[in-house]
Amino acid sequence: MHMCYSLSMAASSQSAATRKVFLLRPSENKRLQRLARDENVSASEIVRRSIHAYRSSSSGQEEQNLRGLIAEMNYALDAALTSARASRKEIAKNLALIKERREKRA
Repeated sequence: MHMCYSLSMAASSQSAATRKVFLLRPSENKRLQRLARDENVSASEIVRRSIHAYRSSSSGQEEQNLRGLIAEMNYALDAALTSARASRKEIAKNLALIKERREKRA
């Protein structure tokens, strides 16, 4: 079942806004109200955000960019771990040399 009517209304901070009336299943209404409460915004704002997210052509590109960033981060972390391991080996080697020299002096 679908019911919709439109009514244009002027908004002082925006250009003309349009009022839409639509039907939701009880479960959808509960979810909408929960989302609005959790985000501390109106149900209308949740609908507007949903529309923007739905029609956003950058979402696929954004996901691809995030995957690229994660791959770069993983590469950088691997390099950092390799460097840390090499540093630990070098430190252990130097500590052993210091210990050896101290023992020779004693």
